Amino acid sequence: MISQRRWRVIGGLALASSAAMMIFSLQIEALRNSQLLFWAYWLVFLVCLIIAVFCAFLDLRYIRMQQAIAERELFRETLGEESFRKALRARQESASKQTPPES
Repeated sequence: MISQRRWRVIGGLALASSAAMMIFSLQIEALRNSQLLFWAYWLVFLVCLIIAVFCAFLDLRYIRMQQAIAERELFRETLGEESFRKALRARQESASKQTPPES
């Protein structure tokens, strides 16, 4: 599996290359003369841009997954512990015995 650092680098390079292609497209004279070269150039630009967006979504999903795992572990360390649940039940029972029922 590709690591987070690697797809961030790939996404950054794809975004930088698409930005450079967009900026330098005005200076390339051959794009104005050949329709085939024009379409091939912008197709490569579009592929680089799609790769950058895909890497951004991949990174977003990975960060959300890490957050969900951290939340689950935090729950297990606090509310998920048996000793905590026993203490909570005992406290609820003692609180319910101390308050008189409402009429």
